[in-house]
Parts: sequence; structure tokens; C-alpha cells
Amino acid sequence: MVVDPISGALGAVFGTAFDGLLQHGVGGLAHRVDDRRRIRALAKPDRVVRRVAEELAGLRRTELAGVSDQEWQRAVEAVRDGLGAVPWERLAKEPADLVNGERLAKRVPATDQEFTAGGRAAYELLLAGCCAGLAELARSVDRIMRDLHVGVSDGVSELVERDSREAADFALRYADYVIRTTNSFELFGVTRGRGPGRHSFDRSYVSLAVARRGGRDDEALTGAGVGAATAFEDARRVLLRGSAGAGKTTFLRWLALTAARDGLVPFFVPLRQFAEGPLPTPERILDTTAPVLAEEKPDRWIVGRFREGTALLLVDGIDELGSERRAEAQQWLEDLVAAYPNARYVVSTRPSAVDENWLGEAGFTTYDLLPMSAKGVRDFLAAWHDAARAERPDLAAWLEDCEHRLAETLATRADLRKLASSPLLCGLLCALHQDGGMHLPRDRKSLYDAALDLLLVRWDEQRGVHVDQDRFGFSKEEQLVVLQRFAYSLVRNSRQLVSKSKAHQWIGSAMRGLRPHDAEPSQVLQRFLERTGLLRESLHGDVQFVHRTFRDYLAAKEVVDSGDLGPLVDHAHRDDWHDVVVMAVAHARPAERAEVLAGLLDGNEAARHAPRVADLLHLLAAAAVEHADVVGRVDKRPDVREEVRRAVARLIPPTTMTDAETLASAGAFVRDLLPDTPEGLTDIEAACVVRVIAMIGGEGALEKIKPFTELDESVVLDELLRAWRHSPNPEDYARTVLAEVDFGDQRVDLRGWHRIRHVHHLKHLHHLRCLGGWTPLDPVAAAPGLRRLELMQNDVLKSLEPLAGHPSLRSLHLTQCPLIRDLSPLARTGIEELSLHFTPADLRTLKGARLHTLRVRHPALETGLGVIPADLPLRVLAVDNRPPGRSLLGVSRWPGLRVVECYGIPHPAEVAELAELPALERLVIRQPESPVDLKGLPDRVTVEVAG
Repeated sequence: MVVDPISGALGAVFGTAFDGLLQHGVGGLAHRVDDRRRIRALAKPDRVVRRVAEELAGLRRTELAGVSDQEWQRAVEAVRDGLGAVPWERLAKEPADLVNGERLAKRVPATDQEFTAGGRAAYELLLAGCCAGLAELARSVDRIMRDLHVGVSDGVSELVERDSREAADFALRYADYVIRTTNSFELFGVTRGRGPGRHSFDRSYVSLAVARRGGRDDEALTGAGVGAATAFEDARRVLLRGSAGAGKTTFLRWLALTAARDGLVPFFVPLRQFAEGPLPTPERILDTTAPVLAEEKPDRWIVGRFREGTALLLVDGIDELGSERRAEAQQWLEDLVAAYPNARYVVSTRPSAVDENWLGEAGFTTYDLLPMSAKGVRDFLAAWHDAARAERPDLAAWLEDCEHRLAETLATRADLRKLASSPLLCGLLCALHQDGGMHLPRDRKSLYDAALDLLLVRWDEQRGVHVDQDRFGFSKEEQLVVLQRFAYSLVRNSRQLVSKSKAHQWIGSAMRGLRPHDAEPSQVLQRFLERTGLLRESLHGDVQFVHRTFRDYLAAKEVVDSGDLGPLVDHAHRDDWHDVVVMAVAHARPAERAEVLAGLLDGNEAARHAPRVADLLHLLAAAAVEHADVVGRVDKRPDVREEVRRAVARLIPPTTMTDAETLASAGAFVRDLLPDTPEGLTDIEAACVVRVIAMIGGEGALEKIKPFTELDESVVLDELLRAWRHSPNPEDYARTVLAEVDFGDQRVDLRGWHRIRHVHHLKHLHHLRCLGGWTPLDPVAAAPGLRRLELMQNDVLKSLEPLAGHPSLRSLHLTQCPLIRDLSPLARTGIEELSLHFTPADLRTLKGARLHTLRVRHPALETGLGVIPADLPLRVLAVDNRPPGRSLLGVSRWPGLRVVECYGIPHPAEVAELAELPALERLVIRQPESPVDLKGLPDRVTVEVAG
């Protein structure tokens, strides 16, 4: 089939080029006619011609639709003439240009044709497409000739030698592409009247906290929240769970950016793009993450990154695959892990989509993406308004006032604080507050209603565009009807996004019943994409809502408006319908609410075959009734709300955290149903009860939680720390709840001054790790039971003086604390163990310290250990410098040493000093470069080799 007149021209050009490749280029030794026939048959240049022609014809219909037929034909002829003039015999000496489309295009003689702007664009796109196809053909010929043992020219031999260099070059190019394309994110509502504006991660992103789920007794307690970079440092496989709007996708994009800057190779795979097609093999991942680079990727480059362990696979949205395909996704991930165990994996999902141990057998650690704390909300407000001021510097003073007023409002309104727990909802509140002053919504439905009014009407009006001035004259009601019907089509078909052609079809169906408009479905869709900020088009040309929350909310409204409530109950067991059901109850009239709630209590077909499903529907009814101010009557059931309450009471205590979170969304009435003490509860049940109380909050929450502080199981301790994040008064919570908690020897991880400043209230805190920059040390130094302290990534702390005189502190770890210079306060403590890494302190100031153990990585140890005071009573010395920047000379000054650890094999002079140590029992050598041979060490010394 002839797609376009370009096919004929391409056929001639590619035929000439192919002959040139065989005669002068990569096939220079294929002189025999039989060989050339075999190569032609395998390379199939005609197939390449057809594919390139179809791609270019597609550009002709879309991006170059404005170019006239005459101008298009002139561009085709110019490309044909230029490629026909390529000096193939000269290129044979530089084969790298033959297999790279961009380089090949530069070798095509410039055209002397005069073009319009559109014609010039057509010429450049045609040339780029043809050269990409020719490069593909050249690579194909090269591979085929190697397989057939035809022989290769000296130029291709040189190209083979360049493979590793090209792989390295491509790695740099890919990293640059990732950094350029992921260095910004969407902040909803900052850019008024358009879709969410993009803003720099470095300037505007508020990093979210995570907590490990279901920790064991030998693991740190992370419930108060830690940074992902720290948490994921040792976890190569992470399942990240987060609720709707929690910021999972943005968080994974931030991880991709951070990883690329740190030398890893991230691959971001949004599963919504594979809703109908097969999941990608590693070598096909680039088609999704960087399609523009896919053609120039060196062969098996991605597999190499997975094998060596530098690949970071970021899989976004298990919940966005249909439930029937999640087992397939699980198998896909388990197969990848089995094949490439050294790679890193982070997989995101909503909690309701998979159980808490999903991927556990593949070695994944489950983390929760935590709701924003009060401090996190304040940071978000500051970042959002900073971005708004950058957009409108003329309104800077007014926007600063908006920020302060909103912060004050959130501090006094508990209902708004609960709404502001996710970046999406917090961004909506910022936009609405900026637009409407103090008139802020009190619940999710009101928030979405106000946001839609803002997006569909008010921002247009503020720009002076009224309905009667709109080209198509769509009212708000008409826009809503079309959008909600489109949303419901997505939900019914279990889709997050659809092709543009399918979107046109569904928009056309959604326009039925509207008053006549002079608008085609394609024009209506384009208007929504450009004007409302609710829909967006992906790089692949697919259409989706800017956030799934809007899809579910609008679909719920369509279900209610259409009067067909049956599908709500029929599909209620599917997690992708949960928000639709809850929001439908919010939209419905009292009698309709009663009908839906009664249906959930009675159960659907799935519930009749599985008691667990029936329980889930009852929990869903509880979550939905919270959004119903008034519930009517149905049949002979006068009080459906009370029926819901009784059904929920039978499900208390919850046995999973997912159930606990659903219960908490039902609101305050659940709190009265919870047990007052942990008596008779399992550890997980007690932890679930604490989760419910903390999420509901309100008056009496602290008193309700206090009885659970008697427990010392890690799963409960983590929940008590997580509840700290929900408290509007962190100091009050620390003083009244955490003060008597016995943490035992478990490490508590904290970040942020807003909580660290209150740790002195924690009487039985023995092991603390503090992350991030904060100062001074006084609150930590006042923690009476502290024995071990770890300070990490603190770029503002200068003084350790507050630790002097601490009665129980025995161990101190300092990592990446660049401003600490003076270690002399340690001589006035009982600290016996010091770990010092990437902290340029003056080691001479350790004089007089009581250290028995010193683990250190310091540039001053490059030539010897002389800077470390000889008066230290050391028994264990670990020098973590890597050779050649490491020397053990001077080690004999500590005759009490029993254990010495180092990287690399000690040289003879170092061995001689080690042999002088009378008490030395063990020498641990890490990462030796060659077989260990330490002749001269006494027989009593045991040598251990570690990785």
C-alpha cells in the first residue's frame, strides 16, 4: 500500500543507500553476490522504508498539517537529493556516523532549496526520520554480517571496540535526559486558568516522609517519619503504599531525578500506559521512559544496567491496572527480581489494591508514604505561595498575606487540617483560599465542588472570558455533564487514560442531550485540555484526568445524576470503585444514600461467596456514611445509619492497617466503638486501634491512646510514634503520651526540629537517630535515658558542647556533619564508642576521651594515624578510608587494641606495626584487592575477610 508519494522517493534513496552500505560501508567485504542477497533478505530494507514512510506520513497529518502539498513534495525531493549525494565511500572510514541517525544527518549535503518556515520544518523532520531509518538499516546489516561470519571492515572492527565507550556516552546522555525531563513537577492551582503549572523540584518540592510497615523488633522505629533517601538507602526493593492524592507519582519522579544525579540509572514506568498491552521487558522500557532516545540505545544497554545493579526501576500505580492483571504484574516483578537481583526497585500502589505482604516473597520491604504533618503542611504552604509569587511577582505582598491567613485558618480549623493531609488537597485549598478568601470548604465534596467551579468558570471570568464570549458557549453545567460522562466511561472500562481517538468517541457520546453547539468532539476535547486544567495529554498522545481523584469524583456524580445506582453496589468489592462509591453517597439525595448503604450492607454477588468481601463492603459503608449529613429510609429499614454502625461494631478491632484506615475515614462515631484498653488484643490489633484513634483525632484522642503506651511490641511503638505526626500539639503529645513509653534498645528515627526539640520528654528513649539539619543539641542532651545517639546529614550543627556531662550516653555516631570541628566535649562524657564518617572534625581534639571503640573515615588518615591522640584507651579501631588513601602506620601506639579493621591489604610496614600489638586478637580486612597473605602476624591473630 502506498502511504504517501514519499514512499517512492524513500524506496529509491534507501536502495541506493543499501547498495552503498554493502559496497563501501559496513558491508565492505561482502563482495560475493550470494552474501549480498542473504544480507538483503535478512535486513529487509523495504520493511524499514515502509515503517519510516508511515511515520513521516503521520507527521504530515499532524504536526505538519499546515504545510501545502507542493511544499511537502519539494521537501521530499530535497531530502532524496541530499541522501543521494552522501559520500558512502568516505563514510566507510567513519562507521560511527553510519549507525547514528543524528551524525548521519550532519553528513548530508545542505540543500539549496528556499523553504517557508513550514517547509523548512518538514525538510528537517523528513531528513531526521530518513537518517534514523538508514542508521537502523546500517546497524541491522552489521549485526547480520557478524552472525553470517561474512567478515567486517576495519572500520566496523573499530566500531566494535567503541561499544563500551558508546554505552558510557549514552549513559551520560540518558542521565541528562532524565534530569531535564523530571526536574519539575505540578503544583495544582498556582498557574491560574490553565493546567497545573510545572515548578522546579529544587525550589518548590516538599519532600514527603515514609515509614516502614510492620517492622520487626530488630529494626528501627520509623513511625514518626524519615526521609526516603535515608530509608531506601539499604532497601533495594520497596513497595510504597500511599492513599489517593498522597503524591506517589510525583514522589517517584523526584526519586528518578535524585537517582540520576547520584549516578544511578532510573527507569520510570507508569503502569496506566500498560492497561491493555503486555508489561515491558527491560529492553523495551525505554520506549516508555525515553521514547526519543530508544532508537539510539546501544544493544542490551538496559539489561547491562540491571545486571550490574545501577538500574532503579520505578513502577508507578499497581492500582491503575485492573485487579485481574495484578497477579500478572506481581509475576512480572518477581521475574525481574529473579533475573536481576542486584537492581533496585520501587513500586507504588494505593493500599486497597494489594495486601500488606504483596511482593514479600520477592524480598520487598513495605513503606507507607505518610500524610503531611502540621509542619509538612506549613512547608507546603510556603512552597506553593513561593511558586505563586514567582508566577506573579506583582502580587507578592498580597500572596504573602494569603499564605499567613491560610496558615492561621488551618491552625484553628480541625476539619481543614484533616483535608490538608495530602499535596493534592492542600494545593486545592491554597488555590481556593487565594480565590475566595475565608470561604473554605469543610469536607472533601465541598472542596471538589469549589475546585471545579474555580476551574470551569471563575478563572475564565477573572480573565474576562464569559460564557457568551466562549467560542462554543458551554455553560458550567454542560461542561460538568460532558466531563462526568467521560469520567464514568473511564471507570466502567477500568481505564486511567485512553487514546485521543477513543476520547473523541466518548466525548461525542457524552454530548448527547446538550443544546446544539457548533463544535465537534475533537474541538470540545481540545477546549478541555487547554482551558480547564482538568484533562491533560501525555507524551504518547493519550488523554487522562490530571488526577484520578477528579475522575472518580465526576464519575460518582454521573452515576447519581443518571439514576442508575445498581453498578455502585455491583462493583463495590473492586478497589478501583471505592472512591466512586464514597463520593456517590456524598452526591446522592437522602433516599438514594439509604439505597446504596443498604445495598452495601446486604452485599453483592462477590460478597455472597466470600465473607471477607462482605466485611470490606461494610467498612466501605462506614467510610461513605461519613459523607452523608442526612440518610433517608429504604423499604422497611427506618435507620440505615444505625445499621451501618452495628455492622461496623462487629468489625472492631480491625486486623489490618488497611481496614483501620478505612474505619478511621468513617469519622468520630467509630472512636466510641473502639476498646478502651489493649487487654485481650493481639499486637497488630492494638496497633490498628492506635492508628484509628490517631487518624480520627479530636478531643479525647490522647486519653484514648494513653493505655496503649504500656505495650512494648515494635508494631505498637511504631504506631505511637506515627500518631505523633497527627497531633496538632507535638509537645503535648510527647509529654502526655510518649513520656512513659519504654522503647527498650530499639532505635527511634526522627527528622525535623519540630519533633526533635521535644525528645527530652521521652524518659525511656535509649537509642536515637536524628536526620537532617537542626541545631542546637540541647533538647537531645536533656533526654535522660539516652545511651546511643546518631546524627546524620546535619549541615548546620557546629557544637557538641551540650553533650558534656550527659550521665548515660555511651555511643555517638556522626555522619555528614560538615561543620563540627571540635570533639573535645566528648572528654567530659562517658562516651566509649565513636563513629565518625564524612565529618571533617579535628581528630586531635579527641585527647582525653574515654573511647574504647573508634570507627573513622577521615582525610587526615591518608598518611597515617598520627593525628589520633595516643592516650585513647582503644580496644577496637576501624579505619574506613579506602586505599590508597589509607594508612595504618602509627597503630602500635594503642597497645590495648584487640580488633583492627581496615579496607585493603596492609603493606609490610603496617603488618610489622600490627604484629607489635600485644593484645591484638582479630584483623578484619574488607574488600581485599588480591589474595590475603599476611606473613609476620602472630598465630594468635585471626584474620577475617569481609566484603
